[in-house]
Amino acid sequence: MIADTNKIIRDYLITQTTLTNLVGGASPRIYCPRLPEDATLPAISFFTRGGITNPHIEKIVSPSIQFKCWADNAIDAREVYRALFSALQGIQDINVGNLVIGTDGKTYRCIQAHTSAATNKPITGADYVTYWMVTGGIVTGSTWVTATAYIPTYKILSAREEVQGQDLQDIDIPNYFNVLTFFEVMIRADT
Repeated sequence: MIADTNKIIRDYLITQTTLTNLVGGASPRIYCPRLPEDATLPAISFFTRGGITNPHIEKIVSPSIQFKCWADNAIDAREVYRALFSALQGIQDINVGNLVIGTDGKTYRCIQAHTSAATNKPITGADYVTYWMVTGGIVTGSTWVTATAYIPTYKILSAREEVQGQDLQDIDIPNYFNVLTFFEVMIRADT
């Protein structure tokens, strides 16, 4: 299974309230692969520009991701960059995806995409082992809900900045400032 690294990164970033408070709150302006025309600022655009995989450990990928932190002035663009940096730099072992509490009080992670029904509820559903696996360690999840689309869980193993933020001004579009940075993110598919 090949992980959609762009979706995993966005799913993680929208949980970071310090960052989302700057770029739109409940409807964060975090775009992939580029900023839409006439976008409200501040905002973030990003895309996977390359990276590496290990043929011996197929579930681990290390994409290199380009981020642009946009605002209508250089100071605000830098503030968005600092929030992005804080959200990513040095993180380890972060679960992204669906985690739920089973009827036994333990946390389960989704291992196969599905729409929830009584037959796949952890642990009372007859088919739950096809869709859910108990997690190790102390992890918390949300309440399982019927008729909900659940997706597999991924883990961001680590993230590090490859190139420090560079202040740029778009010469073609007035009042569009951005800070450009690159991060290497190591991701493991837990499926």
